[in-house]
Amino acid sequence: MNKYRPIFASMIALLFYTSTDILVWQRIFETNKLIDYANSYHTGWFMSLAGYATVGVLLMWGAWRDCIYFLASLFVGAFSGLEDLLYYILDRKPIPASLPWLGNNPMIHSVSRAGVIGSVVFWIGMLIIFYIALYLWENDHKVKSPVRQD
Repeated sequence: MNKYRPIFASMIALLFYTSTDILVWQRIFETNKLIDYANSYHTGWFMSLAGYATVGVLLMWGAWRDCIYFLASLFVGAFSGLEDLLYYILDRKPIPASLPWLGNNPMIHSVSRAGVIGSVVFWIGMLIIFYIALYLWENDHKVKSPVRQD
């Protein structure tokens, strides 16, 4: 169970991060037509992500693999399009055919619904490979030193 800690921690942090995005952006900024303050909102949005990252690292301090994997999966989840998909899923709204605000994001292949979903699948695949490299591969491939029997 301990080796899954960074996975669960990043999933929980991403869910709360997305929920906060829905509540603050949609329920406050869009409802009250505060779109002119989008830059300030995005600065605060990033600061909340940095806060989640900091708390997670502090709680996992001493387990370097957990810290690295948690940070990587949290930031990949936030910027790969996964957070955007979760935004619509958690809000129970259909994912739009195009997500043009992701156009300048180098982690997104295409701003179409299929392109964003494809990017998310790709990056989750990369996180799985990274997890295997960090945790599983080393355990399976450790060279056992021969035991000398005199």
